[in-house]
Amino acid sequence: MRIAYVCADAGVPVFGTKGCSIHVQEVTRAFVRRGDTVDLFVARAGGAAPPDLENCAVTQISVRKSESASDRELSQRENAVRMAQSIRFSDYDLVYERYSLWSDAVQAAAGRCGVPAVLEVNAPLIMEQKQHRGLIHQAAAIRTALSVFLSAPTIIAVSDEVAAWVNEFCHLRTGRTPWNLHVVPNGVDVSRFTACVAQSPSADDVTIGFVGSLKQWHGVASLLSAFADVVEELPGAKLRIIGDGPMRTELQQQAAQLPVAAARRVEFTGAIPPAEMPKQLASLDIAVAPYDSADGFYFSPLKVYEYMACGLAVVASATGQLSNLVQDGINGILVPPGDRARLAESLLKLARTPSTRRRLGEAARQSVVEHHSWQSVLERILRHVNAASRASQSAGRSDHVENEHSIPRLQPWGVGGA
Repeated sequence: MRIAYVCADAGVPVFGTKGCSIHVQEVTRAFVRRGDTVDLFVARAGGAAPPDLENCAVTQISVRKSESASDRELSQRENAVRMAQSIRFSDYDLVYERYSLWSDAVQAAAGRCGVPAVLEVNAPLIMEQKQHRGLIHQAAAIRTALSVFLSAPTIIAVSDEVAAWVNEFCHLRTGRTPWNLHVVPNGVDVSRFTACVAQSPSADDVTIGFVGSLKQWHGVASLLSAFADVVEELPGAKLRIIGDGPMRTELQQQAAQLPVAAARRVEFTGAIPPAEMPKQLASLDIAVAPYDSADGFYFSPLKVYEYMACGLAVVASATGQLSNLVQDGINGILVPPGDRARLAESLLKLARTPSTRRRLGEAARQSVVEHHSWQSVLERILRHVNAASRASQSAGRSDHVENEHSIPRLQPWGVGGA
């Protein structure tokens, strides 16, 4: 097949090191490994493609820069329309779009051209934008979301919580819900992330690790506090924080203020190129996903799938999708979100029992190999797309038009509240 992969979100550098970037690369890679041809249409390339994706054609349609937050939002909407206009839809067998805040033109155009399309929803972006960055044209963002959610022939949500948000978002405002919404959790490249963990010979030599963006909700502050408790009993234990983000300086200051024995055992690596991540994980004995709160947790964390594929003993917060992915005592350990004492207790238990680490790690890898490889994730998505296409044809839903550049024009926006 020939695939048009679309990401109109300027906050996603598709060849970068952020979690969202890795997600784009892995889905693209899964298509390529199937033998498909993938052309990427993106707002931000974020650097050169990794070697195995160099044959993918990349069309970057950059967002107009502005000092005004309002203008930046308007320009992203305009950019999404330009992106849709740049795609010759009749050349493609499938349009695969990552949901972005201001894009509905691509799904609309694919529908007009009779091309199967799928919308991947990774997060409640309107809520995120409002809470963390600010959202000026909220009413317009809501209209865009309703338009794309209610017109996309197939929607894939990465978690039950994201799917519930999409349904509730639409139903509260229109009394309708998307007709073809499915949950397909994220996955991992089980050929790159392999079981190569070198178990430390003694409890006092264990290396505990965290991978991810250094943001408040990832719980690294709680992990640092718990690690101080661990070092009181195991002074040779090490903590490696792999990643970067807005809280790095604050977290480094917190680490420096820990008791000296713990402070000197904490390492911040900064951002790591994706190609080096398997090697980094192979240097760990225990991997942690210490989310602080169970409220509003909607993620499908890539790092946990990668931990598990590497055969690491995983300690994760019992929240959202993690409570299903990690089976407590079977393929990992679950702890209450934000519970420093339970986190430290679990880390100490694993540090002291290599056999338990090995047993949990082996079970963790087996579970993701069997159920969560990117190839199996993609096959599930394509089954939903094919089923939707058959249903659409039998119900006469397809409205094919000959002109693949029949793209909706920009409409005047309302500004302000919901």
